[in-house]
Amino acid sequence: MSKAVPPTSAAPPIHDVAVDHFEVLKDDGILRAKMDGSIIVCLYDAVEEAGGMVHLRIIPTALGRTEASDETLAADLMLLDSCLGTLRVTAPAARNWQARLITHYGEDGLLQPIGRGVLHSVTHAIEDSGVLVVQSDGEAGAAITVGFRPAMGQLRRL
Repeated sequence: MSKAVPPTSAAPPIHDVAVDHFEVLKDDGILRAKMDGSIIVCLYDAVEEAGGMVHLRIIPTALGRTEASDETLAADLMLLDSCLGTLRVTAPAARNWQARLITHYGEDGLLQPIGRGVLHSVTHAIEDSGVLVVQSDGEAGAAITVGFRPAMGQLRRL
């Protein structure tokens, strides 16, 4: 008599999200981003499996300014809005959108003043869109790689 071998589940596919881009998943998968002076916004529905990631660059300014330019903020908010629009088309039944954010201020942390301003604007835009921000973390230091699995709402370092 042979023993039945339980089926092995294949690892979900990994999708890399470059800076200044977003990616949306309708089914299970992992969105991965290497962060070094950037912000990631991970969006997911608490019931549906759909979700997405927006990867925004924190751009240093000249002359010691501590605020991002209006053009940079506008581009970031347009990218976020495009991602949210795509998510709503991809998962029209979703009603429980949530967000997890991580901000990486670069190795030396010099991007922190600008990054905080961008994060503030992005957070308000997310909340104004009816999305609940459930996590927002920030750090400086060596570059990190994070993975986000929207189907589970899991965000972790890789």
